[in-house]
Amino acid sequence: MFNPEKSFVMLNKSIFATFFGVLLVVGCSAPQNGFEVSSTLSVQDKVVVLSYEQVNDYLPEDIGNKYIEVVNSEGLSLPAQCDDLDKDGRWDELAFLINLEAGVPQTVYFNAVDKSELPDFPKRTNVRFGYVDEPYAEVSGEERLKSTDSPTISGIFQMEGPAWENDLVGFRNYYDARNGIDIFGKATTEMALDSAGIKGQNYHELDDWGMDILKVGNSLGAGAVAIRIGEEIFRVGRCENGTYEFVTEGPVRAILKLNYLGVPVAERTYDVEHVISINAGDHFYKSKVRVNNLQGDEELVTGIVNMEQKEAFEMEEHGMQIVASHGNQAYLGEMLGMGILVPDTDFVETWKAPDEGDGIVETHMVAIDFESDSSAEYYFFGGWEYQDEGFKTMEYFQQQLTAAAAKIAVH
Repeated sequence: MFNPEKSFVMLNKSIFATFFGVLLVVGCSAPQNGFEVSSTLSVQDKVVVLSYEQVNDYLPEDIGNKYIEVVNSEGLSLPAQCDDLDKDGRWDELAFLINLEAGVPQTVYFNAVDKSELPDFPKRTNVRFGYVDEPYAEVSGEERLKSTDSPTISGIFQMEGPAWENDLVGFRNYYDARNGIDIFGKATTEMALDSAGIKGQNYHELDDWGMDILKVGNSLGAGAVAIRIGEEIFRVGRCENGTYEFVTEGPVRAILKLNYLGVPVAERTYDVEHVISINAGDHFYKSKVRVNNLQGDEELVTGIVNMEQKEAFEMEEHGMQIVASHGNQAYLGEMLGMGILVPDTDFVETWKAPDEGDGIVETHMVAIDFESDSSAEYYFFGGWEYQDEGFKTMEYFQQQLTAAAAKIAVH
């Protein structure tokens, strides 16, 4: 584990940008010289993302319909995936993993190859949305249910909705009007959720791979979303039409998209897009929420469930405002740390929801400003003692939150 300090990353290119004290430089003088990455921090499993066009600039010939193998200076292939984000048949972004030692630059090279020639790497991220009955097919084209109870949806969908995981932690979304988010604690680095909750498996009981570790109730759970106008808060869940879209999964990252058309908020109606991504080796997932037709008085709200009445605390690290809680708040009473990380330029405030009543309850609430493009971003962190005994202590949890903020800042 490293001790994060103010840092910068240099990816040699004659284009400079500053992010929260992190200096980013991308480039190289000629394609055959390779692509250089360095950092003043030691970072494990750092994901580097480049567009198709950026990668093309480093190759002597156009990529065309080929895929990219990423090779380091020793000739070893790095875990990578080419993601077709818009489903037009050609990949849009290259994502690869690299371990960085503080102050030691590394050079990588791009080889354009046929898909069949790509090296095979262990799958460290996964998305699963399946039916609960045989043949346990993947869900596609199903609208979000308008019900609000677990028995209705659990008889249709495995895990009650789409789930996403990496080698450290997993999450799921209730695919109905509740629209809550839950946590799967993992005791294995293998992808486990494809078989969770089917063929007699009960994810509410501790299994070899882990279990569902959170009680959500009518809270926002592990980072579900709402919209605030003035003093009123409206859960995003009820809508005219809600859909799910699988985007990608693989050795580096997984992405899914949740869409909500016709979300009623006061006397208004919004369309909401929630893009969720998780990278290999992280204890957190990223949310990017975009809302159309904003009138300027709205804020995005997310939160951390507080059914066990644990006090929240705040930290400010590497350009991130962090709201978190820690204690015996997992399903069996074990130690669980949860945190929300928000860019400090967008953070508005945090407060505690009522413990009972109508609407959202038992939640440490966090309000976030929308950007000019009508989007807002945040990260949700979960650390479970059965995955890493270090999370038994507040000190270790806070160290990991700091490390996560530093890793996010290293663009």
